Amino acid sequence: MIKKIGLVMSLLLVTFLFVGCRPNITTADLLSQEPTVADGYLVDNVQDGLILHAWNWSMSLIEEHLEDIAIAGFSTVQISPMQPQKDYFGVASWGSSWWKLYQPLGFSVATENHSLGTKDDLESLCTAADAYGIKIIVDVVANHLAGGDNITLNENIAGYEPEIYNQNLIHQNSGYVSDSSIYAVTKLPLGGYPDLMTESTVVQERVLSLLKEYVDAGVDGFRFDAAKHIETPEDGEYASNFWLYVIDGINDYAETLGIDNLYFYGEILNTVGADRSFTAYTEYMSVTASSLSDTIRHAIVNRNANTLQTASYITDVSANKTVLWAESHDLYAGGTTLDTSDETITKAYAIEASRKDATTLYFARPSDTSFMGEIGSYLWQSVEVSSVNKFHNYFVGSEEDITIEDGFFLNERFNDTSSGVVIVDVERNGDISGVAVSHMADGYYMDQVSGEYFRVKNGEISGSISDSGIAVVYNNVYEPKPAVYVSDDGIHGSFSDTKTISVYSYNTTEAYYSLNGDDKVAFSGNIDLELSSPDLNVIVTLDFELWYGDYKIERHYEYVKSNIVVTEVVVSNIDDGAVAGNKIVAWTWSQGEEGKWMEGTYVNGTFTFDIETGDDYFLLVTFPSGTDTFNWEIKIAQTNDVEIPSDGLYDGSQLIWN
Repeated sequence: MIKKIGLVMSLLLVTFLFVGCRPNITTADLLSQEPTVADGYLVDNVQDGLILHAWNWSMSLIEEHLEDIAIAGFSTVQISPMQPQKDYFGVASWGSSWWKLYQPLGFSVATENHSLGTKDDLESLCTAADAYGIKIIVDVVANHLAGGDNITLNENIAGYEPEIYNQNLIHQNSGYVSDSSIYAVTKLPLGGYPDLMTESTVVQERVLSLLKEYVDAGVDGFRFDAAKHIETPEDGEYASNFWLYVIDGINDYAETLGIDNLYFYGEILNTVGADRSFTAYTEYMSVTASSLSDTIRHAIVNRNANTLQTASYITDVSANKTVLWAESHDLYAGGTTLDTSDETITKAYAIEASRKDATTLYFARPSDTSFMGEIGSYLWQSVEVSSVNKFHNYFVGSEEDITIEDGFFLNERFNDTSSGVVIVDVERNGDISGVAVSHMADGYYMDQVSGEYFRVKNGEISGSISDSGIAVVYNNVYEPKPAVYVSDDGIHGSFSDTKTISVYSYNTTEAYYSLNGDDKVAFSGNIDLELSSPDLNVIVTLDFELWYGDYKIERHYEYVKSNIVVTEVVVSNIDDGAVAGNKIVAWTWSQGEEGKWMEGTYVNGTFTFDIETGDDYFLLVTFPSGTDTFNWEIKIAQTNDVEIPSDGLYDGSQLIWN
């Protein structure tokens, strides 16, 4: 944080805005000094706070955004699995490669050939996160390893887990998992992934070894993928002590290091299966309440607030053992929520994050053009998400009172000294008027989303809800921190003339942008900027400087202006051994579209081929010499995905063949 003279003037400005127009509110009520992010203004306990699922983000990119994450009110970041990755192809699109992290080759932390970084990068992230009071939890794949098919292990596992591989510690049962019986849930393969013998002490010890390695790296907790499919001590003839051994084992190990607050939650989708109980898991961990999460999202999609009247947590599972989400990575990547609007997801998240005791995970969506390791959407920084996060943090330990009236969802949170309400316009009715509240005294309360005031009089609340349909209404005693994010961060693509991006900012007393290093230009709120340069083939820079009082943030973005029209790609320095006299062909495509085969010319390690207008990516494939009809089933080898360079030239020594 950078100190700046001018805090007094900022407070005078705020005083001018607030004092006099709303006699029940004073500057002191709204703007008493908030603890800094570094001083731990976030919630200390994972279950009490909120989780940002930084899905497929690289460790270094998460580290770069820790300040933004803290300002947005997330106390915890969930990272993707860091176990050795199946079929590493270098840089690759998320759609083609995310699933490989869920077919790991072993129970250790990757030190090379991983889309998101290495053990060193993870250790660096954990150290940096500690300074912000942010917890890092990691997704653990323990139910299975990479498969050859559903009853064989991938041969590459032998190099990482020789004992598991040589003893073939997988179930050889036919069929696939289902909820029909304990046996079907716990002893059958999940899709094409062979089911590990998690009852084996060898497997249990290897999983525990992985958790110890994570704790040594600085990780604060774990999400267990497919936890539902690992048996519990209560599963009769199919029972094992896996969870007892692994959870007690890592807790005991952590205690020797002075750590006593590791966090655990398990992925249990829909039901836990026939003749089984969620409470068999909650003895060891929190669990996902996917059915409740789905009900909330469907209520928003269908604009039916009344369905929320009977929405409830899992039977016999308390809220403080529950993880909610507006959507998960499986729902998004599997297509279930792929076309669900951002507005719907944000509304569902606001409902869930307003809740008492439960924690809620915010899934940070990739964009259509995201590669593994990159950030897609920046809506996790939006004023709606940030405001409900801070509301949640402010009212930790407070009571809640949920009502559904006139198409609105209201969750009042209250204690002996404070009260507030999150309002979600489920049925898109617009402004709220005369809706009952039970725990808010008469007076004016600020909507942290819009900055407008809601009035409570005689037990009824009225006010104007912003276009987002979300209001977070309470008189927040914390001083805000400035925030800014852009619709396009410049990582992908180029432009030839001009490019327009949208800029979103809030909580600023001063805000400036600068294009190409020119003089700063003051702005406020949300604006559209046109990026350009009089020069050809240059980097256009965009810099931001934003203040709230004496707290300053700076952000820098770069965009490629390319005036070269690429019709041909030249890949040089190809390892001739990878071609080995076979025929080499390119597969090219534009994002979201089907690809096509492009033949070319290969001479002494250089392959040249044409591309069609609009193509964004290519990969290379080898086929037997003389092949004229190309089919993936007869390929010999292929490379990773490559974004077509703006000049059409690519160094083939960076290609990874498999």
